[in-house]
Amino acid sequence: MTKLLSTLFRLLRADNWVKNLLILLPCFFGRKITDPDVMISVLIAILIFCLLSSSIYIINDIVDAPHDRNHPKKKFRPIAAKEVSVTAALVILAILLICVVLIAPRFLSASALLFLCFYLAFNVLYSFWLKNQLIIDIFSIAIFFEIRLFYGGVVANIEVSHWLVITVFFLASLIALGKRRDDILIQEESKQVVRKTSKYYNLIYLDAMIVITSSMLVFIYIIYSISDSVVQNFGSYFYLSDIFVVLGLSKYLHLLFVDKKSGNPVKILFKDRFIHICVLLWFSSVLYFIYLGHA
Repeated sequence: MTKLLSTLFRLLRADNWVKNLLILLPCFFGRKITDPDVMISVLIAILIFCLLSSSIYIINDIVDAPHDRNHPKKKFRPIAAKEVSVTAALVILAILLICVVLIAPRFLSASALLFLCFYLAFNVLYSFWLKNQLIIDIFSIAIFFEIRLFYGGVVANIEVSHWLVITVFFLASLIALGKRRDDILIQEESKQVVRKTSKYYNLIYLDAMIVITSSMLVFIYIIYSISDSVVQNFGSYFYLSDIFVVLGLSKYLHLLFVDKKSGNPVKILFKDRFIHICVLLWFSSVLYFIYLGHA
């Protein structure tokens, strides 16, 4: 039973559900997390999005299974490793999509449903074409994160700040670049092509892009933290949260360039204690400034 649940967990890629917490950001920065009605709506919306995103992961794994079997890490995915048959995967996929179709219209507005449809359509386009295109494959991932952000704004009935949109774009781009860097490292070690677009990239290019993107992310966040709207709404000390952003990104870059660790920020987020502390301190400081410091 434990093995079955573990296989299902990996098939659904439940560890990636953490990305869907981004849906909470508009609610968080819009001072709505203390509103129980809004929070219930947002949490239901996140659950629906998790079901949809897992169904998309299954589609990707079915399509990519032949190629994944040559990948030193992806070959252990349930479908590629033949732990789950394609037929069984399709049944689970159908159940997930049926749940989304039955639940979503009951709890979501028409606008939120449109974002779900767009997310699904864009994922299909990404799976069959965009992920094989130079540079577009990287910034397509950023669009997935932006969809989550606007979806959260629509559900909570909050206008998403342009500062938040730009910050999330660079953060998502950094995650995408980290994934591509990870692919190159695996490819160099295994001597096998792990992704079609890998031939377009090398470590020099990706490292430069990671530094540029990290710098832009820090710059945009600092400008945001001292902007008139933030000072007016959250107080004049919000900029102190910049410290934890800089520390966290500095540790991430140290792991990449000094310790030669995996370039995937999501994996590092789960493993590195220092980054855990930075995220916790950033969240605590922002929580204080938004909800308590400027009350």
